[in-house]
Parts: sequence; C-alpha cells; structure tokens
Amino acid sequence: MHNVFGFCNQLINEYSSFSRSFTRIASPDIRNEVERQYANGRYWPEPLIQINPNYQRKDTVQQLTANGFLHHACAGLFQTGKPEGRPQPLYLYTHQLQALAKAQEKQSYIVTTGTGSGKSLSFFIPVIDRILKTKDQETTARTRAIVIYPMNALANSQFEELDKFLYGYPEGQPFTVARYTGQESTSEREAIANQSPDILLTNFMMLELILTRFDEVDRRVVDHCQGLEFLILDELHTYRGRQGADVALLVRRLRERLQADKLVCIGTSATMSSTGSLADRNKTVAEVASKLFGARISEQDIIGETLERVTDPLKDVAAVQKDLAVAVARTQFAWADFDAFRVDPLSIWVELNLGIELPDNEPPRRAKPMTIQAASEKLAHDARCKIDAARMALQQFLVAAHEIRTPQGRPPFAFKLHQFISGPGKVLATLESQGVRHITLDAQRFAPGRQNEGVQLYPVHFCRDCGQEYLPVWQSKRAPTRYTPREIDDITADDNEDVFYGFLCPMTSKLPYQGDIEDLPETWLDLSRDQPKVKQDYKKAVPHSVNMDAQGNEGHGESFWYIPGKFRFCLSC
Repeated sequence: MHNVFGFCNQLINEYSSFSRSFTRIASPDIRNEVERQYANGRYWPEPLIQINPNYQRKDTVQQLTANGFLHHACAGLFQTGKPEGRPQPLYLYTHQLQALAKAQEKQSYIVTTGTGSGKSLSFFIPVIDRILKTKDQETTARTRAIVIYPMNALANSQFEELDKFLYGYPEGQPFTVARYTGQESTSEREAIANQSPDILLTNFMMLELILTRFDEVDRRVVDHCQGLEFLILDELHTYRGRQGADVALLVRRLRERLQADKLVCIGTSATMSSTGSLADRNKTVAEVASKLFGARISEQDIIGETLERVTDPLKDVAAVQKDLAVAVARTQFAWADFDAFRVDPLSIWVELNLGIELPDNEPPRRAKPMTIQAASEKLAHDARCKIDAARMALQQFLVAAHEIRTPQGRPPFAFKLHQFISGPGKVLATLESQGVRHITLDAQRFAPGRQNEGVQLYPVHFCRDCGQEYLPVWQSKRAPTRYTPREIDDITADDNEDVFYGFLCPMTSKLPYQGDIEDLPETWLDLSRDQPKVKQDYKKAVPHSVNMDAQGNEGHGESFWYIPGKFRFCLSC
C-alpha cells in the first residue's frame, strides 16, 4: 500500500497552491492575514483517523443452504470471486443473519451498520430467498420487491453487484432485477413493462412519477407490483425534513395502490443516532422508521453492529502498556504471520483506541474518529514517549498493518483517513486604514465586539492583474450619504431608487490613480480639442474621492475612491 499519509500531505499542498493561484493580494495586511489562515490549516483541518471495526462472522450461505434455512439455489448464487473464476463461500455477519431471521418471520426491520458491513446483503439475501421459494410454488411472474435509492449512482452500483451474483447464469436466471430510474431508454422501459422483474431498483422521484403520470408503460410496471412483498429504503438517514415527509406519503400511497397489506418494510442506514444508551438510540431509530414506513417498527427490530476483536481478546491497553514503549521505538513494522500481529502491543492499542470501544454493560461499539494529532498524543502518553515519535510509529504501523491478512484473506485493520477540505471563503474588512482595519475570513456582518458601534464588515475583491483591493458597496443618496456592504453580483437594491451600486478603493499615495483626467483610460476622453474632456457617456462613471468613518457615513474619516456603477478599470494598473 502506498503511504496514504504522504499522499494526504501532497494533496493538501497542491490544493493550497491551486486555491491561491487565482488571486493576487497587494495589500500587506490582508495578504498576511490570508497567509496566516492558510498556514493554520483553516480550510483543511487535521485529518481524522478510524479503524474499520471487525464485524462478527457466523455461518456461510452454503451452510445455511445445507441446513435448509435458505433455498438450495442460494448456495450457487451467493459466492465471492465468481467472475474471477475463484468462487468462495460467502460468510455472513451476525447482523446479516439477524436480518434474515426477521425477514423469514415477515417482520419489518432496520439495519444500522457502518460502511462496508454488507447492508445490502441484509435485504437482498432474504428477498431473493423468498423469491426463489415462491417461484417453486407459483408460476405467475410479478415484481415482489422494490428497492428505493436516494441517488441513481447507488442504484447503478447495486445493479452491478447483483449482476456479479448472477454470473454463470446466461439463461434461465434464478431471479431477475431491473432498474427503472429515469435513465433507461424507451425500449428498456417497454421490456420492463412487458416482462416484470422480480426486483425493481428505482429512486423516490421516479417512483412518484410512476404512480402519478398517465403513461401506459408506467401503468403496466405498477400493475406487475400488485401484492408487493418487500419495500426497501436504502440510506434511510437521507430522508429527513420535507423530503422525509414526501417519502413517507409516497410509501403510504404505494402500499394502498398495490394493495400490499402484508408488506415487509426494510431500511438500511448508517448511524442515525449517536447519543444516549443503546436502547435510547434504537428507540429513536424505530420512531423515525415507523413514521417513514407507516408501519410498526419497535426497538427490537433495529439491527446494529455486532463487533469482535481482531487482536487478543484477553489483553487490554493496561495489559500491554509496559511493552508499548518498545513497540513504538521500532524502526520497522513487520510480522511473521497473523498470530504474531494480533498479540503485538501496538496492534492491541490501535484496535482499542481507533477501532472499537468496550463500554460497560453494552456490547462493543465502534470508536469515534480521532485526529492524528490526538491519537499521537494519547499514544505518547500511554507509551511514555515523545509525540513526534508516537505519530511516526502510528503512521508506519497502519501502513504496514494494511498488508497483513486474516485467515479469511482480509486486512485486519482497514483504516480510514478522513480529510475534509473546504473551498476558500471571502475576505471581509472594515472601512479603516491599512494596518488598523479588522480583517477576517469568517462570514459575519459586524466586526467582533463592535456591533453596538455599527461597524460593519465589507467583502473585499481583488484585481486579477495587480491585486489591488476593492469593496463592493451600496451608496445611499439620502442625507447623510452612507455606504453599506454589497455582494458583488447584486446591482439592484429592492426597488430603492435612492440607492446605487459601486465600489470603494482605499486611497493611498502609491496608487497611480490620483483623480487627474490623465489617469482615466484614453477611450474615455475626447481629445479633439485643446483640453481633453471626459466623454458624455463616461462622466457618471468617473471615480471620485470620498471620506467616510468606520460606519460608512460620508463626511470625515478614511479616504476612498468611489467608483460609481460597474467596475470598468483598475485604479492601480
């Protein structure tokens, strides 16, 4: 594995250079403040690091098939590595088995587990098992399950994953699946309407259209769904607020239209509630899911993660603390085999700090992400070493650990590095002199602590060629004349005829423009006479000097050039 930490640093450096390449800043005080903010990592906070926890594994699909729990065809369907010609049994996690048991009881349920936990198999396996068993008894083709995704990209991804399980069945496939998301051609829609798939993948907006628009193809697709058995909402946590209410009403209309009285509702989600005890969290999820589906879903129907340790379960951080200093001081991280890795003191420390937590009276749960700095400080404290040494050891360990494989062929510590990057914001400044004015990159209306004085912050923009700063403003003609902040794209002030738009430029002795007629662009001048004059079309656009206080009131204070109307030329270059 390449060093992801080095890649992250490279990415930040390149983004820092790229994001500043569009703007030159001539004023030293503004430039210094912007440079300070960049140096402090304002737009890229310290990355978070987290270990993917180890989900408890139970039986394989093949074992469940042999026991008669699943349809016999599932053994051939659900294998890994089929397209590569290396089929292997598919192990199921505990939460997948719990979901399967709920579905076979025809009980609605919600699966709330993390990324990479196989949430989709928590509904696809029981749905396909039910389809296969029903087909042995019925010959009527109809759609038995609808899966609703919040985005087409997710539907496309799941469609491709299902296609992998159907690999090796060129004809006479055990089950059929189709997308109906609005990206299909007319012929594809006709094919779905003519021969109903067992499983229909769609999105909530397309499902709304299918139910409401008067289209013959849509009508036949809906008719094939009569008596629907399964309705799945993927990424349940995305349906909130107004959109959540829309989806809840859609589900109720769908159930009524399809006469789906025995509908099994299934939802999948990342963590929807992170506060309170496990029972409190499950209760919150159950309440939200019940409202969305219009069905009774209790706390007992919420299926969470069942985690287990990769490292030696008989040892905790206290048991290995005395050996941590030696473990951190290593210059190389390598292990003879997986057994050596799982008893390594640093392996145990990393798993119990970055992977899972062991709360009292509750099952293990995933640890909250830490910044690299916070993790390094904690390791330095436990190992009694310097923070820099702990940071280096931690990064080297994680990169090396990614190359280790469990007996099932998986990396024991698949870690995530979360680097958040935000786009550069706007510079804001007060109407005061250079070196005195307050400069900030935080969006706010007033200078900190000066709201009672009425000292506002003005957006600052810069000439692309020389970096001279300009402040877009509204000029009020009512006495006293006042200048207030304006967004640069706003040119009308809510039908107020006494307000005009323009720009302010701080007046300095170094500024080439000093208000003389010779300082204006030549195209603005009538040179046909002895004395050049400003052409009539440009007279109202000539910059003129104004003085104003920090509140923007004209009359006294700092000196500015006021540019009426749109920006026509730079006063500096």
